[in-house]
Amino acid sequence: MSLTKFVGLLAGSTLTLTGVSYAAVEGNNDTATQISELKAEIAALKGNQGEQWLTEQRADQIRGVVQDVLADSNTRSSFQQAGGATAGYNNGFFISSADGNYSLKINALEQVRFVWNNTYQGKEDGVGGNDSNQWGFENRRTQAFFSGNVVDPSWKYLVGMAYDAQNDPYNADSGNFNLYYAMVTKTFGDGFSVSVGQMNVPFTVESNLFNAGSTQMGDYSIFEYMFGAGQQVGAMAKLEKDAFRVSGGWYNIVQTDSSGTVGQSWNNDNNQSIAIASRAEYKVAGTWDQFSKESSFKGEEFGLLIGGGVIWQNGRAQNSDSTYSSNPLGLTADAQAKFGGFNLIGQFLWQDGYPGTDSSSSVWGFNVQGGAFITDDLEVFGAWAYADTAGDGATDSSFGTTNYLQSGANWYFAKNSIKATVMGIIPLNSDAAQAGNLRGFEGGVGLTDSDNNFSLVCQLQVMF
Repeated sequence: MSLTKFVGLLAGSTLTLTGVSYAAVEGNNDTATQISELKAEIAALKGNQGEQWLTEQRADQIRGVVQDVLADSNTRSSFQQAGGATAGYNNGFFISSADGNYSLKINALEQVRFVWNNTYQGKEDGVGGNDSNQWGFENRRTQAFFSGNVVDPSWKYLVGMAYDAQNDPYNADSGNFNLYYAMVTKTFGDGFSVSVGQMNVPFTVESNLFNAGSTQMGDYSIFEYMFGAGQQVGAMAKLEKDAFRVSGGWYNIVQTDSSGTVGQSWNNDNNQSIAIASRAEYKVAGTWDQFSKESSFKGEEFGLLIGGGVIWQNGRAQNSDSTYSSNPLGLTADAQAKFGGFNLIGQFLWQDGYPGTDSSSSVWGFNVQGGAFITDDLEVFGAWAYADTAGDGATDSSFGTTNYLQSGANWYFAKNSIKATVMGIIPLNSDAAQAGNLRGFEGGVGLTDSDNNFSLVCQLQVMF
């Protein structure tokens, strides 16, 4: 081979090797770049996966907490439905043991009112006289109730305390805190129960009501002031079925004069040797709960209840006041109808004796009462109460005829729980209030005396 060819071949080989070497270096640089990019992507993916894992872990933890809360809520809900809740509100604030054998419920009634009263003072004597106006505010009722059961649900108790500015058929000691209920009830099943202690005497329509907060007019009717047996200490048996209920009891007293005495002790001079009362009712339609109040709210089903009561007592010679010695036999008959927004009540009473009158005299009276809802929250009502309490042989001229109209309206903010009442009371004859002023009849409903011309009552009620 010639030198020229050798040199040319060597030069070509060198250039070729140089090109290959350059290409290898360039390839290595691309590979390194790709590797770096891949490393960066892997690092990013790892970071993203780590954050995602942490997020999922948090989600799992939160999901577990939510499940625990829901499980606890379901447990509490099932306890409440089964009557095993430890605390809450159900027609009153209550606390209870987990098994329901011990419980305490707290209820209250507050009524504050303004009364304006006009009388014809002096005119009944033919002197002439001037109109007399009186007005003012008063804490009409403040009442607290404690009820529940002990040992097991069949042993029930009820205790009430009341402050009333005026007397009424169920609290005859105004201006003081007084015992309102104090009773123990044993239920035996199948609707039968026995109660002992201080309780409502079963006789009239309103003796079924828990307190005045369940009345239609914000207070007991004039009929109840005249003839209701109020509260007494004694023992009562009751049988309640789907269509009827009957209750009867033996008490210390069942009919008193204006003092409204409650025989609290066995040696009370006012106690009668025998004093019994009973009431029977037949429910033609509706539910018993409908008749635990007097008004009929819109949307309620039709209800009809027919009832009657009897009282009788036999006086004792040692009674300190001769007015207790009368032995009245009293009979009532009544009916209540609920029409889902409209209600009617009719009551009639005859009695062959009346405290403060000759025992041979008889008295009678009636009450017609009703109300209608104009809107879902506004109800108008009216009542006419009449009684002839003079009778044959009456010796006290202060007893005569009671004849009154009551008319007004209720504004229900939350049914009977919050309720405003405006009511006017109108006498229909000059001696309209001459019924013996039984248990605060005059001051209780917002009247002054037998010379009343008109009375206006505005009341706010809160009850739970």
